Amino acid sequence: MHTGGSKRISAEVHILSYIWFACNKVCLRDIAERFNIGISTLHRILERVTSYIISIAKNVIIFPDTEHSKAETALKFAQKQGFPDVLGIIDGTYINIQTPAGKLKSVYCNRHDMPSITLQAICDADKKFIDVFTGASGKIHDARVFKLSSIKPKLPAICGDHFHILGDSAYSIREYLLTPYRNYGNLNNREENYNKTFSGTRVLIENAFGLLKSRFRQLIRVDFHEVDKLSKFVIACCVLHNLCIDAGDFIEIETMEEEDNAIAIEEPDEVTLRMRGEAKRDRISAAIL
Repeated sequence: MHTGGSKRISAEVHILSYIWFACNKVCLRDIAERFNIGISTLHRILERVTSYIISIAKNVIIFPDTEHSKAETALKFAQKQGFPDVLGIIDGTYINIQTPAGKLKSVYCNRHDMPSITLQAICDADKKFIDVFTGASGKIHDARVFKLSSIKPKLPAICGDHFHILGDSAYSIREYLLTPYRNYGNLNNREENYNKTFSGTRVLIENAFGLLKSRFRQLIRVDFHEVDKLSKFVIACCVLHNLCIDAGDFIEIETMEEEDNAIAIEEPDEVTLRMRGEAKRDRISAAIL
């Protein structure tokens, strides 16, 4: 029974207005009128639903952590292009933003001179995200973003000696993170075949980013003024992306691969780790051939 004051907004309106906001690049006034709510109410709805989605993220964005789940994940990857023992594919993509309140634009400008933050993600063979990290300035190199993320120190234990993730040449090669051979025109057949298989597998992360931005058009340019708020919204969209895939909602998109002109940043004391990664890459390239 309604006893006065503002009418309670249903859970359905909360979810539908949030999804409409996330999926369409329209102004808040348009959404408020569409759902017959005030703009201030819509602001509160966006905060509430984002907080809820973030609270369930740990149950939706899940890295394989048991031997059984790792074996299943690796099998799915192997069935795609034949690359063995892969747990995920890592990459970063720019999320364009307004310059955050109280910050200098130059601090957040990427190589395209656009203010942005980087979304680092690892996806599985189904293009679902199994780890996400965001909030770092788009000016920061992908290798540095990786070092800042919480997943980096966990990967050696997760992957062990057997498994690995794949990344482009922006990352330093490790036993747990394999990269392609650099092509200076002198690759042999074994190395070229490795790179071809590698590329055919790694394209899944580009597809995942393409699906994410196609589904959630607000990610074209997020207009929140606080880094914390916009970072949470980006992660919320990643959670919704996974839920869409779980529900069988598949769309075809054209892969939009960003230029990879970066060189991996490597500390001098990491040479031994790099050599071990290169040795593992050589063993796998021989097995693929």
